[in-house]
Amino acid sequence: MTLRLRLVLALVALLTVGLALYGFATYSLYAHAQYDRLDAQIAASVNAVSTKLADNGTTSCSASNSTNTSGSATTSTTPTSASTTETALNGQPLGYGPPQGFPGSTNQGGDHGGRPVNLPPDTYAELRDSSGAVVSCIQVINTSTEPDLPGVLKAPAGTKRYFTTDSVSGSGRWRVLVTSAPNSGDTAESRSTTANRTVVVAVPMGDVTSSLAQFVLIELAAAVALLAALSVGSWLILRRGLHPLEVMSTTAGAITAGDLTQRVSPSGGPTEVGQLGLALNTMLEDIEVAFNERDETERRLRQFLADASHELRTPITSIQGFAELFRVGADHAQVDLPTILRRIEEESARMKVLVEDLLLLAQLDQTRQVGTAPVDLAVLAADACSDAVAGARDRPVTLDAPEPVVVDGDEAHLRQAIANLVSNALRHTPAGTPLAVSARREGAWAVIEVHDHGPGLDQEALAHVFDRFWQADRSRTGSGAGLGLAIVAGIATEHGGSVAATNAPDGGAIFRLQLPIPTGSPGPTDR
Repeated sequence: MTLRLRLVLALVALLTVGLALYGFATYSLYAHAQYDRLDAQIAASVNAVSTKLADNGTTSCSASNSTNTSGSATTSTTPTSASTTETALNGQPLGYGPPQGFPGSTNQGGDHGGRPVNLPPDTYAELRDSSGAVVSCIQVINTSTEPDLPGVLKAPAGTKRYFTTDSVSGSGRWRVLVTSAPNSGDTAESRSTTANRTVVVAVPMGDVTSSLAQFVLIELAAAVALLAALSVGSWLILRRGLHPLEVMSTTAGAITAGDLTQRVSPSGGPTEVGQLGLALNTMLEDIEVAFNERDETERRLRQFLADASHELRTPITSIQGFAELFRVGADHAQVDLPTILRRIEEESARMKVLVEDLLLLAQLDQTRQVGTAPVDLAVLAADACSDAVAGARDRPVTLDAPEPVVVDGDEAHLRQAIANLVSNALRHTPAGTPLAVSARREGAWAVIEVHDHGPGLDQEALAHVFDRFWQADRSRTGSGAGLGLAIVAGIATEHGGSVAATNAPDGGAIFRLQLPIPTGSPGPTDR
């Protein structure tokens, strides 16, 4: 199932459970209220019914209630017919309809507060003596429907007991109140007459049952309508709310096909979908950058292999040619064998340097822990200047290193980095061009600068000067492989630093090597 369908079904299930619990609670409260109302109505009619029963001693009920559970017959006069109706003085049905009184009753059919009492149709009442025998009975709008009462019904004085029973005919339920008969009259004879008697009042529960059934139908219809409306509404809302996710899925399919320039929408905002879109777009940007870097790395690797093959092929070709001349030298007196051997040795040395540089670059490309021995960059800079003076006596070389500049690192690698910067300046500037080298501290950084006063660097050189095998003059050969500055950049990265090339305002190029100074290293004021 789709997420939308699962959410709708889950919502409908929760609503169904909630409506069921709500319906059960409301039904229980409504039923309890209906029963309480019916019980209060029965209790309010006890006095009036008792008076009528006392005055109706010669009137019998229908024959269906003339036998108790013990099987003994109750003395009664001729039963009234099913259509016989007990009436009050005003000619209306007894206790049914508008307020009315009972013959001989001091409250004229009212309750203890004098309020008129209305009884539902088919209300049945009995007066029983102390032995449980029926003394008198009445029924409002007498019909053939009567409650199925037990033979013995008693209630202690001042108590009330309610229960529910079936009809004699088997259809319908009755609510029954059993209580002691109230004292009537002012004489001792009348009080003794009503003493130890029990009044039984039974009211049919048809109205309550139909009200409850109607209430259940109303609740069911409302619940079904509410569930249908909520189901349709939630489906539409979820469809609209999840539409951005469907758009994202379509975009993701296009991205999977290889189009990394696609971006999902919406992206941003306070909503969860917006935050998801923003996270996906950020991830896609990172992935696109990573793929571009991978492609660039592969391109550079292919270029690196091509350049390395080209640089290695040149000395190998020279060695091969000189070896052939050496082989045929014995037959040609004009061949200078010592010169051939010297050239073979020179080309072999050149190839050895190239291979060593390639191996060093391969080592620098590997992630490894750099050495932590203290190295004074001022000393290494002085050594590089000494080597430059020895190799180019016509060059004015100056060194500005007034204090030690100590870093933690690999001394051999750092020495080679500074030497490469100095030799690169000597190689690419005209003869006699001055060269300035400085070593100093700048805050938490150690800085080595090599400033030549040559022609400087053009824009292409500034962008690619630290690339491997890159040379300002691609047509020249024999003066280097273009790995010196690439090695400097690798060593700087290895030590957590950086290297940069800029043009000086007064002319020439400045190569700046920057390395971190370890915490606790002595500064100028600590010496």
